[in-house]
Amino acid sequence: MTQRRPEPPADEHATDGTGTGAGDATAAVERMLSTASLLWSRADQGLEPAVSPIQLRAVEAIARFGRPNLGGLADELGAIPSSTSRLCDRLEAAGLVVRETARADRREIIVRLTDQGERLHAELTRRRRAAVGEVLAQMSPTSRGRLIDALTEFGQACERRDSAETSAVLRPERARRDRTA
Repeated sequence: MTQRRPEPPADEHATDGTGTGAGDATAAVERMLSTASLLWSRADQGLEPAVSPIQLRAVEAIARFGRPNLGGLADELGAIPSSTSRLCDRLEAAGLVVRETARADRREIIVRLTDQGERLHAELTRRRRAAVGEVLAQMSPTSRGRLIDALTEFGQACERRDSAETSAVLRPERARRDRTA
């Protein structure tokens, strides 16, 4: 499927010296993220056991963080702890996670993947990488190199933005002082 370059909003025609306006880049990133999300979700289909998208997000978060506590998992999922607890009930019933009390604080609940949960995550990762690999194989080596460079720079910019936002939240008086300086 060929995709044409999207039209930027009328107020975003200013270019950055490369002939690409901020609106062009934003629209291209939106299109790529939407297409990648579809590719990603197709790789999720047919997994055994069958799990919902939110359950997969939880499995991924647990795999990424190792043994998060229930509150940390809720924060990562953008959910309230009671909803996350019910989600973990379903994951536990499916044999994908186990909840345990923390050794340091017996009031704290830790969540970890079971062997079956680890296998599910490994299969999910394998399928997604295969799907992305098929797409990358259709690109020229030069384009893949440019993509790596662009995605690396984009990721670093996201990290800088997140770091600045975290600093502003953790130290609001410094953020106010920096803005007025």
